[in-house]
Amino acid sequence: MDFHSAPARGNAPQPPLPEVPPQLRAVLNGIPAMVGYWDAGLRNRLANDAYREWFGVTPEQLHGMHIQDLLSEDVFQANYPYMARVLEGEPQLFKRTLTDAKGATRFAEVSYMPDVRDGDGDGSGSAGVQGFFVMVTDITERILAERRQQRDTDRYRALARSVPGVFVLLFDSDLRYLIAEGQELESFGYRSAELEGRRIHEVLDGNLASELEPRYRAALFGQEVSWSRRIGPRTYRLKAGPAQSDDGASTGMVVAVDVTDRLQQEETWAALHEIATAVARNAAPADISERVAFILRDLFAVDSAAVVRFTGALSAEIVAMAPALPPTLDRTQVFSLSDTSATVRVAATGKPAIVVYGPEGGPAAEQMQAGGFRSAAAAPIRVHGSLWGVVSLTSKSATGVTGAMLDRLAQFSELVEIAIGNAEARTSLELQATTDQLSGLPNRRALEQHLAHEIELAASRGTSLSAIVLDIDHFKRVNDTFGHLMGDEVLADVAARLRAVARQDEIVARFGGEEFVWLLPGTDGAEALAAAERARAAIEAEPFGDVGRITVSAGVCELRDAGSHSLLACADRALYAAKHAGRNRSERYGAGS
Repeated sequence: MDFHSAPARGNAPQPPLPEVPPQLRAVLNGIPAMVGYWDAGLRNRLANDAYREWFGVTPEQLHGMHIQDLLSEDVFQANYPYMARVLEGEPQLFKRTLTDAKGATRFAEVSYMPDVRDGDGDGSGSAGVQGFFVMVTDITERILAERRQQRDTDRYRALARSVPGVFVLLFDSDLRYLIAEGQELESFGYRSAELEGRRIHEVLDGNLASELEPRYRAALFGQEVSWSRRIGPRTYRLKAGPAQSDDGASTGMVVAVDVTDRLQQEETWAALHEIATAVARNAAPADISERVAFILRDLFAVDSAAVVRFTGALSAEIVAMAPALPPTLDRTQVFSLSDTSATVRVAATGKPAIVVYGPEGGPAAEQMQAGGFRSAAAAPIRVHGSLWGVVSLTSKSATGVTGAMLDRLAQFSELVEIAIGNAEARTSLELQATTDQLSGLPNRRALEQHLAHEIELAASRGTSLSAIVLDIDHFKRVNDTFGHLMGDEVLADVAARLRAVARQDEIVARFGGEEFVWLLPGTDGAEALAAAERARAAIEAEPFGDVGRITVSAGVCELRDAGSHSLLACADRALYAAKHAGRNRSERYGAGS
């Protein structure tokens, strides 16, 4: 079938299409999916609200529209083969990655069902395809959940594979193995493929399954259970505990460690469980670093342990230290590559290092000796292939840190790399999700979180809270005259000027378009009005390059003046009053009442 030459696509006037009865429209809108019907000429006959809203068209625009006028050329060409087959009577089912009217990427499952009817009354009795029904189901959440689950799975597999002599079991509330991974798993007589996807009573012998079940269930209820098992000449230490995944599912994890001839490393492998659980529970990088420092100090029985991050070629910051940072040691470290320090050696070579502090060791060594330390070891932490920092051990004895300890520390640093890398990647994504990329300010989502928090604080403390809503006057003229790129530069410059006039504890956010919101904790309405005037004057004072001078209008509202109404809505009403009064001015909500 040639859609492009179909009569419905021609220029001749088309007969009007009958309106969709309200009862039918109500039924269609009750379906939790996008539903539409296209006739054999590929013109729309009906669609529910979800279908129209996706494409951002009105009922009048869509009714009778040719499908090629609705879809982009790329989407039309991609769907063309499915349309051809459905109009030949073959149902179609396929998946698509689409962009909705708001520019968001969504994942959808699409089905085309042919509308096959009897002859049209000419007496021939022939049947034909009159058109086809379309049902589009948004499966974005399911796809994202599957990706989160896969990310969790990859994370645990990476942890298990990176540690020799260990295997990891992850199980759900049905005691079904989700992950069975590790070099030592076959020592128990099992392989990953035999365990994954099956419940413990299906794959383990009856006695072993009965022994493990109460321990697994205790782990699912938040408890940690440890036990040992001897398999032939080898001894294993096992630990079960809770592990929370990104999608909130309740799971348990077992870490099994071969402790034969190296029982001193038992706590090293137990630390794997603790760090992995912290990562799975989305702990912050600083919290993970602090926990790592305390684990290292106890694990190696040294006087101090630390996680250090390089901030430049010749500078570093002590992120966490156990015990607390001594007064003789600066958190910020500036050094030269000739300094006698384990951390500096790693910075210079990228390899593990051990040192004994002596005279003329440089500023870093002098600070350590002032704190009573005599020897140190450090191993590199690499995140995404780059040298991120070190984990270090320090002792008040010249022989308190040994080469054997350095080898174990190097192994442990590999676990820290995974933990810190995952935590920092997640933190970076969270920051991107709450930051407006153009202005660098918090976005609307972050503003709503800040606003709820500040309202709660003001209510509990009995303090003032005010909001200012600012809008750039005649911003459309800037875009129309100078183009959107210049408009973006103006928005970024306005954001910078607002940040400059705001105090440290105040929040300036981009609300959308050319509108900004400024939250002022501890500030009453009169003070906020004065602040709005300072901001307005600062923006008007200096021209914006070729654009020239820009002005803003502002609406101000204090929380107590808003009463039962929304603080931002009241500030927005004041902004409207400022616009109505001639722009380039500030108005306070309730000031005239």
